[in-house]
Amino acid sequence: MEPGPLNPPTQSPATPPRVRGATVPAAPPVWAQRLMLGVEVAVALWAGILVILLPWTNLWSANPLLAHWPAIQHGLNLNFVRGMISGVGLLDLWIGLSDAVHYRDIR
Repeated sequence: MEPGPLNPPTQSPATPPRVRGATVPAAPPVWAQRLMLGVEVAVALWAGILVILLPWTNLWSANPLLAHWPAIQHGLNLNFVRGMISGVGLLDLWIGLSDAVHYRDIR
């Protein structure tokens, strides 16, 4: 028995099916996109710098919130753990700068 003819798809797989009566939302204005980018980059840079520097301050090593759990406090004071947390801060800086450099307006 031979297979029947193949029917071509009615829509390409890259486009989602359209619902009758649905409208595509318009892109936000350019000024709003740029304002959102500025806020996102500022928060990413601020948080990155904070997370890079905080593990190496006295506030981190003499944390009164962890006074009742000396094992956790000792673990957080290991240089390896401090370095890993500072690495997360470097990653946050990288993401913020990458967003700023690769920004494109949606029009």
